[in-house]
Amino acid sequence: MRTSNLPKNFVVLFSVFLFGSSLIPGCTTRTSTPAFQKATRVSSASPAININTATADDLEKLPHVGPALAAKIVEHRKRYGPFREIEQLLLVDGVSEERFRELSKFINTE
Repeated sequence: MRTSNLPKNFVVLFSVFLFGSSLIPGCTTRTSTPAFQKATRVSSASPAININTATADDLEKLPHVGPALAAKIVEHRKRYGPFREIEQLLLVDGVSEERFRELSKFINTE
């Protein structure tokens, strides 16, 4: 390609577009994982706690769940009814996406 007839600014911008976009964070063509992914169901063979019937003591047996969070889960269940999906646990104050990913392995709604 002859570049002698093209403006210098055009050549620079074009080369940045072709080669530089892969160097700029966030400007890649690779697909990224979504911030929130639907949790997989717990198999019936693994021990799982039903968050709709568990007591606060049962919930405290889960990793990173203390008395305060267990009480919030039970209160949320009393106020709004049973959880239809385990993802609704994210609505409880104190359950972050990271904590939910850890808990989703040990809970179910059935």
